[in-house]
Amino acid sequence: MEPVNPRNNLKNTIEFKDGVPVSLLFDDVYFSKDGGFEESNYVFLEGNRVTEKLEKTEKSKFRIGELGFGSGLNLFVTLEIWKSLDHPRPTEFISLEGYPLPKEILLSLNNSYPEKEFWFDELILSYEKALEIWQIDNSRNLWTYTWEHSNLRSHFDLKVFFGDIKYCLPQFPEIDVWYLDGFSPGKNPDMWSQESLRLLKTKSIPGTSFATFSSAGFLRRGLAELGFVVEKKKGFGRKREMISGYLESTK
Repeated sequence: MEPVNPRNNLKNTIEFKDGVPVSLLFDDVYFSKDGGFEESNYVFLEGNRVTEKLEKTEKSKFRIGELGFGSGLNLFVTLEIWKSLDHPRPTEFISLEGYPLPKEILLSLNNSYPEKEFWFDELILSYEKALEIWQIDNSRNLWTYTWEHSNLRSHFDLKVFFGDIKYCLPQFPEIDVWYLDGFSPGKNPDMWSQESLRLLKTKSIPGTSFATFSSAGFLRRGLAELGFVVEKKKGFGRKREMISGYLESTK
C-alpha cells in the first residue's frame, strides 16, 4: 500500500473545549484532564499487566504496540512506570498516528498535568523535525526517540509511524502487548476494522496481550475469531465495561 498523508485528504480540525483538544473530524477528545492519566494506567497498563512484565529479568526487549498515538498520554504513563522501576527491561513503545498533532496541541497535555514530566523542548523539536520530513516525503514516516534509565543499564525506545493504519501497521515488529486506543469504533471505523485486526494479529505471538476501553460487540467477536481470548472487565470510572485478553494461538 502506498503511504498516505492525511493532510492531503480529510482535515482533522481541532478545537479546545474546557482546555482539552477535541477532534471535530472524529467528534472525540484526545484526553481527559480529569482522570485521563489514571484511566490510561487502569485500562492499558493494568489491563496488560505491564508493570509485572517490565520487571521480568528476561534480557529480550519488551515491545508495546499502540494504535493511536494522539497526544502521547499513554507513552508518558508507561514511561513514568518504567523510570520508577530499579531494573526494567529494555523497552520499545511503537505507535502510529494518521493525524499528528501540532506543537501547541501537544503542549496542552502539559498544561492539563503540570505536575508531570511530559513534553519537553528536545522531544518537541525531535517530533517536529520528523513530522517535517514526513510531510515532504510520505515514505519517510518514522519518528524515534530514546530515554536512558537512571541505572544506565536499560533504555526506552519510542517509535511512531505517521500515516494510515494499513500502511503503518505492517511496519511494526512483533508486539508483546497492545494498547488499542484509537477514537471510538463508531467514529473511527478504519482503526477497528477486521482488516486492521488481522494485521494486528500478524504482529502478535501466542501470549501477546491487548487492552482497550471499548467493549463493542463486533470488536469482541472480531478478536475472538482471530484466536484472541477476550475478557470483559469493569471499565474506568463511569464506563461500565472494557475488554482485555491475549492471543491464544496463531492458527
